[in-house]
Amino acid sequence: MSPETLKKNSGGNISEGWVFPVALGAIFACGTNAASSANLPLDEPYFYAQCLLFAVLFLLIFRWGYALLEKIGKRTVSNRESQKKGILQSLAFEYQASWKARLRDALRIFITWLPYLILMYPGVLYWDTGDQVAQFFGISAFGQEPGQIWDHHPFFDTYLYSGFIWLGRTVFGSYNVGIFLYSIVQYAFVTITIACWMRYLKEKGLGRLPLKACTLFFCFFPIFPIMFASMSKDITHAAFFLAWVLLFLRLVDSKLELFKNPKFLVEFLIISLCASMSKKMGMYIIVFSLLVLILGKFKALFKAIAVAVCVFLFVVISVALPKYFYPRANIVPGGAQAAFVMPIELLGRAAYAYPEDISDSERASVDSFLVYSWDQISNQYNPYIADPVTGYGLRDGGSTADFLKTWLKVGMRHPLTYVNGFFSLESGWITFSGTNKIRRPEKPYKQYPVQIDPTVTTNANKDTFGKLVPAKSENWAQRIVSGIVKTLKTTPVINVLCYVAVWTSMIPTFVLYVLWRRRGCNEGGSLFRFAPYLVSVASLFVYPISLQVEGDKADPSRYMFHTLLLAPIAFGMLCVSKKKDSVKKYV
Repeated sequence: MSPETLKKNSGGNISEGWVFPVALGAIFACGTNAASSANLPLDEPYFYAQCLLFAVLFLLIFRWGYALLEKIGKRTVSNRESQKKGILQSLAFEYQASWKARLRDALRIFITWLPYLILMYPGVLYWDTGDQVAQFFGISAFGQEPGQIWDHHPFFDTYLYSGFIWLGRTVFGSYNVGIFLYSIVQYAFVTITIACWMRYLKEKGLGRLPLKACTLFFCFFPIFPIMFASMSKDITHAAFFLAWVLLFLRLVDSKLELFKNPKFLVEFLIISLCASMSKKMGMYIIVFSLLVLILGKFKALFKAIAVAVCVFLFVVISVALPKYFYPRANIVPGGAQAAFVMPIELLGRAAYAYPEDISDSERASVDSFLVYSWDQISNQYNPYIADPVTGYGLRDGGSTADFLKTWLKVGMRHPLTYVNGFFSLESGWITFSGTNKIRRPEKPYKQYPVQIDPTVTTNANKDTFGKLVPAKSENWAQRIVSGIVKTLKTTPVINVLCYVAVWTSMIPTFVLYVLWRRRGCNEGGSLFRFAPYLVSVASLFVYPISLQVEGDKADPSRYMFHTLLLAPIAFGMLCVSKKKDSVKKYV
């Protein structure tokens, strides 16, 4: 194929946007090495060969993907209604504006998910979720007194989950029925939201084939029904966030004029609060997404309202609730160490590598601020999980400013140590293979596929929630679900969909690549429409763990689930042939 033909087929200059796949290639080389050896071999020639190979791979994938998007975008949208009759008509998705049609579409999705709901009865509680629920029922957990609820895991989720479990126990005499009721309600909320999303994409002009492809992916990719049969703050947040992003896009479509609609504003605030309170990172994702709107060409009044919403969320969640509600509800505030996870982890790396390279004043600032002293964080440091070095808290009276000054000074003396520490901790998002052991790696380094690994059974602490509902081993029905996942993860070609990095770094970078190549034109929408998706992806890189570890209770798959949930919608937005100027009435 000649360069001229290639240029024509790709819809632009051959070199256009090359920096995105090349940068991703270098990042993947870093992640691949850090995920197995916890070090970047910058002095080894093979490292740069890896960078080149990954860069070429991603460059080819991105260019072919972009050409495909351009081809799809040029197809006209058929407005013909389906003429199917009888059973076929009842099975076909409608994508209509009426709520009855959307509910019917939601029911169709629900039915495709129903086998998983039945097989996984009553649903899945993660280890920490069980401890949260135990606190609600007066059992001591997380080192708190009986009756106390620790807000390290959001109290909103604790009350939400426990309310359903209490209802099941009170009305039906079974805690398990309460868990099952929650799974049903979560299924219903999410399927309705997805149906609304599919209607939105059709409204924006998405063609019939890509719209059907998005719908079928939501219906039949098993990770969705498996995850949404779980009680976990990350899954709950993903459900609310999915609804919030739809409202956000309608807001952007209206040039923020929907802020004048009282019904929309109330709904937007409620969903914003739910998405923010269901996960600690949730508020920051929403606030940053809204603040991005300040850069847009919108009326100053509407920008001010967006800022006011951010202030409202911060005041309610970070000021009003802790000051007035927590003491009355016997809620213990979570530690502030969550905001310092990455600095503490990197400092731990420096303490491990250079234990003597610290002045007395720097040592004092660290010892007075962290739970563990400088000498202790050296022993506590683990390259793949930050929790051991943070100690789940900070000392009272320590100076944040002095600690950050020390952190900066140590980093300036050992910048590569910090780089190694960062890539080791977050390597799970930027590699196809890595370790499955939480420990300091030793030769020979062993690598395993870094794939989505959803939990299909409850893993309860026998000293907390296990007192109410003893944990059971995987039964025959749950083994069927596990077998489906295993087949998906081991089947060539299809198993690509199970690699974590596809959703956490490849697709987000591809979205940026497409937006860059389409800059200055209306196709695909503006960067503002993708702000929540991109901000939420970026938030992954402050998590205290990223690799799925064998035999450990941590499950990074749930941390990245929202990136999987939003990816088909992002592709649908990229496939939209033309941005519509008219603003649909909010319904």
